[in-house]
Amino acid sequence: LGVTGGIGSGKSAAARLFRSLGAVVIDLDDLAKPLLAKGGPLVEAVAAAFGSGIVARDGGVDPRALAARAFASAGDARRLDALVHPAVFAACAGALDALVQLPEPPEVVVIDIPLLVEAPMFFDLLDAVLAISADEDTRVSRLVANGWDASDVRARIAVQASDVERRDIAEYVVENDGTLEQFESDLRVLWERVVETRGA
Repeated sequence: LGVTGGIGSGKSAAARLFRSLGAVVIDLDDLAKPLLAKGGPLVEAVAAAFGSGIVARDGGVDPRALAARAFASAGDARRLDALVHPAVFAACAGALDALVQLPEPPEVVVIDIPLLVEAPMFFDLLDAVLAISADEDTRVSRLVANGWDASDVRARIAVQASDVERRDIAEYVVENDGTLEQFESDLRVLWERVVETRGA
C-alpha cells in the first residue's frame, strides 16, 4: 500500500498507526538519508546541480540548504526529483525483495511516498494507493506548531502535486481536516478493507 499526501497531511501519523496494526512500514525519507549523507552516492551529483553551498561541514548534504534551493521553483524541485527518485526506488525495491524472502513475509507493507504523483515509477511496486488530504491552512498550522516557518511550508506546497492530483491516482482517500481520533478511526476502517482485499 503506497501512502501519499502533501507535507503536513498526516502521512507519518498514518504510518505509525498502520505499523501498530501489523504492517511493515518503509519510509522513503529514511531510505534517502544515507544516499545524501557523507560518502553517499548522490552527494556529488546534487552538489553539482545545486551548488557546493548545499554541502554541510560533515560532507553530507545540508537538508535546509538543499530545501532552500530545490523548493525555489517547480523546475528546481523536478531537477532534485530526477536525481533522487531513481536511487530511492532502487533502495525501496531492494527492501521489498528482502521482505519477500523472509520465511513469513508481512501481510501488508506500507510505503510512505510523499511524491508519488511526481515519481510514477513507484506504481510498479504497489498494489494500491492511499491518498491523505487536508486543507492547506490546516497543514501549515500543524507544521508551524512543530517549529516550521509558514513561508517554508507554503513554498513546499506550491511545488508539490495538488490533493486533486493525488486523489486521481488513489484507490483510497482519507480526509484529515478533523481530530486525530477521527483520522485514526477512518484509517482503521481502511485497514480492514485493505487486509480483507489482500486475503481475498
